[in-house]
Amino acid sequence: MNQLFSTDGIVYKFLTTTGNIILATILWMIGCIPVVTIGTSTAALYYTMVKSVRKDVGYVHSEFWRGYKLNFKKGVAATAALLALGLLLGLELWLVLENGVEVNRMWYTLSGLLILLMILVALYLFPVMSRFDMKLSKLCMLAFVMSIRFWYITLALAAGLILTAAAQLYFLPIPLILLTPGLWCYASSFLIEKAMKAYMPKSGQAREQDGDDPKNWYD
Repeated sequence: MNQLFSTDGIVYKFLTTTGNIILATILWMIGCIPVVTIGTSTAALYYTMVKSVRKDVGYVHSEFWRGYKLNFKKGVAATAALLALGLLLGLELWLVLENGVEVNRMWYTLSGLLILLMILVALYLFPVMSRFDMKLSKLCMLAFVMSIRFWYITLALAAGLILTAAAQLYFLPIPLILLTPGLWCYASSFLIEKAMKAYMPKSGQAREQDGDDPKNWYD
């Protein structure tokens, strides 16, 4: 019984992990307040979730803001682009439906493809951003390639995200919003990491190439 409640016991580890997930979620919410930083905050959340919560490297609050700073510019640019494209497509669709405008099938096909592309890229972009130091265009391309190559993981991520959001909106108590986003990020990282490992250099190579790159913590 003493071992169960010791610092190496299951209860202590469960409570510590849950507390860290809640703290990371709160930090994520604060980071999302300017709206255009949603991507930056999401990249920082994933960075923190894998590094501090799963791998127990560093402290949640310090690693979150470190990840936030590292991904700030690219995260803002990516968020602004996704929001602009989403608003443009949404407005276009609303105008067509509201005014009864007749459009050909090509318009629906192109709009559907753009929406699908946005979803595929968005599922992987911010986790990829938290790990790899590349230009935004290359990060988007890598996210898209991963979404296609690991299509089964992509389907699982999309289904899980929809179910998690629906559960929070319709079934779970409102206070659990302080846990749900972080818990989803924690759970989804087990899937995403399988995909990202295929593109990670070996530890020795990464250290040789990147030196003291703060993103090069993954082993």
